[in-house]
Amino acid sequence: MPKARVAAVRTPRRSRASGRHPKTASPEESLPAGSRDHRRMHEASWSRADAAAVLDAPERRSSQDPKRLWRRAGLKRGDTVVDVGAGSGFFTFPAAVLVGPSGRVYAVDVSQDLVELVRERTASRKVHNVDAVLSTPTHIPIEDAVADMALLANVLHGIPPETVDEAVRLLRPGGRLVDVDWKKEPSPGGPPVEHRLTAPEATAVLSAHGLVRADAFDLGPYHYVLVFERPHPPRLPGRLVSAE
Repeated sequence: MPKARVAAVRTPRRSRASGRHPKTASPEESLPAGSRDHRRMHEASWSRADAAAVLDAPERRSSQDPKRLWRRAGLKRGDTVVDVGAGSGFFTFPAAVLVGPSGRVYAVDVSQDLVELVRERTASRKVHNVDAVLSTPTHIPIEDAVADMALLANVLHGIPPETVDEAVRLLRPGGRLVDVDWKKEPSPGGPPVEHRLTAPEATAVLSAHGLVRADAFDLGPYHYVLVFERPHPPRLPGRLVSAE
C-alpha cells in the first residue's frame, strides 16, 4: 500500500509565566493532579516524561484495553489508521499489530516531544508500519481520504472543531471515526467531570461534521466508545444513452 505524503510542520512551544509570588498558586497549580494532567495533555509543551507517566500508566491498559477497542471497532488487516492525538502511542502500536505489514498507522500529535517519542519507539521496536506526524490543531499534513479508520481518544472535549474536520477529511467514504470518551461521572484520573461530554453530547458534536453513528459500547468502567461512518457521496442519476 503506498504511503501518504506527509509534510513536516513545527508547532511553537507555549511559554509559561514566571516570577509568580512564592505564596500564590497559579490557576493550574490549584487544580487537582488529574485535572493538571488533563490540561497538559492538550498542550504542546508538556514533557515526554509527564506524558509517559499518564498515558502509559499500567492501570490504563486494564481500563482502556486497546486490543478490545480496535477489534470491536472493526479494524482489520491491511487497513490504514489515523490516531489523532496519539500521545505516546498507547493505541497506535496495538493498531499496527492488527493491521499488519500491509496496513499503516499514522500517529498524529501537536507535541514535538511526543512525536519524537513515538518515532524512537517505532525504531527501537522495529515497527515498520507506523508514521509519527506532527500536526497543528487546524491542519494534519496528510493527504485526503487515506484512512479506513480515525481515532479520537479522550480528546474530543479539548480540541477545536477544525481538528475534527481534519480527521473527517482523512477518512475514505465509508471510513469510520472512533471516539473514546470519559463517562460524565467521577472516576480515578481523567479530566474534571464538568469538562466531559455525555454520549448524546458527543454524538451531536460529531454528527454536525457530517458523520453517521454506527455503533456504541463501553470500554472498561470509565469510558464509552462511539463509532461513526463517513457517508458515501450521493450518486447522481445517470442519463440513459440510446444504443441506436
